Amino acid sequence: MFVDLGLQRHMREKRSSVRKEVRARVRITHSTFGVIRAWTRNISDRGVYVELRDKPHLPVGAHIKLQMLDSAMPEIAFNMKVERTDAEGISLSFVDYEIRGERHSMESLRQVWHRQASLSS
Repeated sequence: MFVDLGLQRHMREKRSSVRKEVRARVRITHSTFGVIRAWTRNISDRGVYVELRDKPHLPVGAHIKLQMLDSAMPEIAFNMKVERTDAEGISLSFVDYEIRGERHSMESLRQVWHRQASLSS
């Protein structure tokens, strides 16, 4: 899931991580609304912005599950935290992830990705 964006942070960038415009299908799940399919607008190593115009009310801090349907491993369920909402969607940060019924830290996913990237170069 983690992609080396190959971007240099611009001096005026105030965000703590660089966003990459990515249009990808996602499935979000929460007990209050069930399952919604949507699209990402951008992704960083810290989170995802999901376009949701007719979204259910989700307070900042709420936790939801997100699956990236276009990824190499769509079975990974990311546990996400709502950081902000606006008229066009919601901004979510990664908390951790689950695969095959086991929960893992985001740092462990980063380590796996970096190990695979170094083997392929």
